[in-house]
Amino acid sequence: MPFIKKGILAFTIIVLVALSWLLITPTSSALTAPILTVDESFERFNITDRSDQYLTPLNATYLDVLSTSRTMLTNTSEQRDNRLWYVTSIENNGYSDIPLVVNIDRLNLDDLQLYLVDENQRIIKSYRYEAGKGDYSLAKPIPTIRFAFTLTTDVRPTLLVGIKDDGLRHFPISVWHKDALNSFDRQLLSLFGVVMGTLSILTGYFLLSYLYQRTPARFWFAMTNGALFFLFFVVQGGLASWPALTNTSEMAIAVLLSISFLMMAKVTHNLFLRIPPTLRVVNFLLPTFMAILTLTSSPYQAVITLFWLCPVIGLFNVFLAMTFKDERNLGSSRLFSIAWMCMFLLCALMVEIIFTGITYTTPLIVGLISLLTLAQLCLGFSVELKERTFNLQQISEREATINSLNYFFDLFRNSAEGLYTSTLEGTLKTVNPAMCALFGYKDEQSMLAAVNNTRQFYADEGDRDLLVGELLDSGQVMGREIKGVRANGNEFWFSISCQVRKNEKGNFLYGSIIDVTEKKQSDISLKYLATHDTLTGVYNRRQFENIFRERLADDSELPLCLLNLDLDRFKVVNDTCGHKAGDALIKELAHQLQKVVTGDAILARLGGDEFGVLVADRTELEVNELAESILNAVQSFRFMWENRIFNLGVSIGLIVCDDKNLSHENYLVMADAACYFAKEQGRNQVHQYNKNDEGMLRYKKELDWISTINQALSENQFVLYYQPLRPLNKPNDGYYYEVLLRLNAQDSKVIEPAAFLPTAERFEMNVNIDKWVITNTFRWLSENPEHVRSLRRCSINLNCHSLADRDFKLFVLNAFENYQIPYDKICFEVIESVAIIKMEDTLNFMETFNNLGCAFALDDFGSGFSSYNYLKSLPVSEVKIDGTFIKDMLFDTVDAAMVSSIKDVAKSMGMKTVAEFVENDALMAQLGKMGVDFAQGYGIAPPKPLNEFTPL
Repeated sequence: MPFIKKGILAFTIIVLVALSWLLITPTSSALTAPILTVDESFERFNITDRSDQYLTPLNATYLDVLSTSRTMLTNTSEQRDNRLWYVTSIENNGYSDIPLVVNIDRLNLDDLQLYLVDENQRIIKSYRYEAGKGDYSLAKPIPTIRFAFTLTTDVRPTLLVGIKDDGLRHFPISVWHKDALNSFDRQLLSLFGVVMGTLSILTGYFLLSYLYQRTPARFWFAMTNGALFFLFFVVQGGLASWPALTNTSEMAIAVLLSISFLMMAKVTHNLFLRIPPTLRVVNFLLPTFMAILTLTSSPYQAVITLFWLCPVIGLFNVFLAMTFKDERNLGSSRLFSIAWMCMFLLCALMVEIIFTGITYTTPLIVGLISLLTLAQLCLGFSVELKERTFNLQQISEREATINSLNYFFDLFRNSAEGLYTSTLEGTLKTVNPAMCALFGYKDEQSMLAAVNNTRQFYADEGDRDLLVGELLDSGQVMGREIKGVRANGNEFWFSISCQVRKNEKGNFLYGSIIDVTEKKQSDISLKYLATHDTLTGVYNRRQFENIFRERLADDSELPLCLLNLDLDRFKVVNDTCGHKAGDALIKELAHQLQKVVTGDAILARLGGDEFGVLVADRTELEVNELAESILNAVQSFRFMWENRIFNLGVSIGLIVCDDKNLSHENYLVMADAACYFAKEQGRNQVHQYNKNDEGMLRYKKELDWISTINQALSENQFVLYYQPLRPLNKPNDGYYYEVLLRLNAQDSKVIEPAAFLPTAERFEMNVNIDKWVITNTFRWLSENPEHVRSLRRCSINLNCHSLADRDFKLFVLNAFENYQIPYDKICFEVIESVAIIKMEDTLNFMETFNNLGCAFALDDFGSGFSSYNYLKSLPVSEVKIDGTFIKDMLFDTVDAAMVSSIKDVAKSMGMKTVAEFVENDALMAQLGKMGVDFAQGYGIAPPKPLNEFTPL
């Protein structure tokens, strides 16, 4: 900043001038001239430089000093019990009498004696001064000790100055021409007025500005200048106006200087806010320690202490300013440091003056006053600069606040939510346009004028009282849904969030409101949908189970009864007329069932064509009668769709819930088992669950298998086995085998597929089993590339449900891609009966993978009724002759003829043949003679785990 640069330049110039002055100003004289010669041109002379100095006992007189037994002074600072004498002879070389004045600036002297004697040692004039003895003859307004006399041309008098004091005894004692001293007094008085005026102006300005701006730095800087005002007053002998206080000058100076440093510490702390508390305490303790030390020490030691500690305190403040400066306001730190540099220079000059006895002259005093004034001005500018930066920051913050307020006002005005402010009593204060639109008012003014109290917002005014009560208790309310009233009287639902805030005008309620009428209606609908079936309007399965669980926990005389209803021939309607017709049928039938299921009985839709009825407080006979009524109602129901009439049946499973140890899930499973058994017995009937019923036990066993299969799929409990095929008419040129499936039971027993595959097929779980077999077979092959290179044919069995599943074909294609298995290495085996039943799906699947290179084998060939007829339609490359013809062919000529026939037909169509159930070498030899290509069975090799593969 230009201001800072100018300040640094001015400080540098002052320092150079002051140093130059110090260099050219004599501090002492090596030449001692006992005779002072004066004439009409004489102005001043420092007799401490041109005089003999002697130490004498306190009781010695001036005559003793002038006697020959005097002792030359050697070390005055350490000899406190003697009197120090300055002896100077004065000679007038002029042509007229010259008026002279001895001037001593220091007033706090214990005992001062001045003698002017002639050549005969007779006293021409004498003066004695003792501080605190009430000498009212001192000059005013700047008191000094003056000893005036006239020097004639005919006399060469001797001037003797005797000093007895416990403090410093080496200080300026000067002889002035009277006119020069009067001129100096006038100049000094002007300079004194300048300093006092400057300090007064600074004190007043910063104190008054503090009352306006209330910034602590201004107050403490005003106090600093006030303390310096009194300090300067005391230094210039102000206490001499009260002579009895003259001896307290040194203590007053020490106290005022300490107070000034304490005030300055406060200024420092307010300018540099980052100063830690510990260093702030140190900054306060240093001036306090200085005051205590000076007040408890001797006068001489007190002066030495002041001159040592003042620079230390100054350096510490400079250290704080430079270390914890504000990076946004470096100018303040620099000005602060310049001010303390001026203080250091001022302190150095004072030490030089006091310890070398330099006479105060106008240039010297101007320099001292300039340094003091510059220091205070720099501190003042530092405070101003700090506050200007602070004010700029405040202005920026205010602008940011105004921008934020404008932003939030825009948000308030343009918010989609209705926003308002009111008193706790309900008086409306502010609203936004969205609030007006929500309640049907034209604008804010019209709404504020029309609404006397916010109670008008509520359909029930008591809702507001409850809301305010909760607000006073918790301070805020979030998302409370309340029914409100618009300006036209229409009711609607709104969600209100509000809170109470206090300002200088009292407590106010700030709220936001949004219209939730549609949401509220939707919530009501959702609650209904959560418990009811959307198609029929009766309870859904979830709500039915909740009610069932609650009713089971109740104690009643008669046990609950559960009916499970499963419609018969419903699939015919779905497949013939589509799902739309099926939905219409279910809806109409549900209304018919509601007419039959009356009283406290509960009807629910449990699934697509499955219903449940929960009956309480009825006997077992009454429940059976209800089940028969339902059966008759369904039998008599006729459904018409597009001029077609359908009749239905229903299978009903009934169970009495008389065992408290069973859960509602257990009873639902049992009722489902009873319903399944009713279907097994011929459909359209009621079957009551009996745990000892063989059909129930069989069904329960199948349910157990379902759980076991699901667990095996999720926990990878299936195991892949293989059974090799041996070529009968050629050498073994590679690996031929069929992949088989086993299940590891929990007791480490291996379960054959015949135990669980029928259940899996009945409940359509075999698609997931086929996926597991393909995935794990392909993974094992990809992990054994050497095996794949020797592999000729790996056969995998597929089920009818897999061939009919559209996603299964995509799954197999992805498996080939993911595991990079060559298509020509895989052969899919399809059971003959399955291929014939699912002919269209089977052909589609075969054609897709035949084109990619896969082979297909027809398994269990010969077991069907039209094997030869369908063989021409299927793109198979291999026929596996059913084992029932193989195992007895050596003893049964019909079986041998069937095998030969199948082989001849396959050969004529270019297909390979595989004989299953080959149990011994004799069978294998006979099959080879007949021309069968491969043999498979325990006579070749038993099934083994695939991961333990061993070539034949």
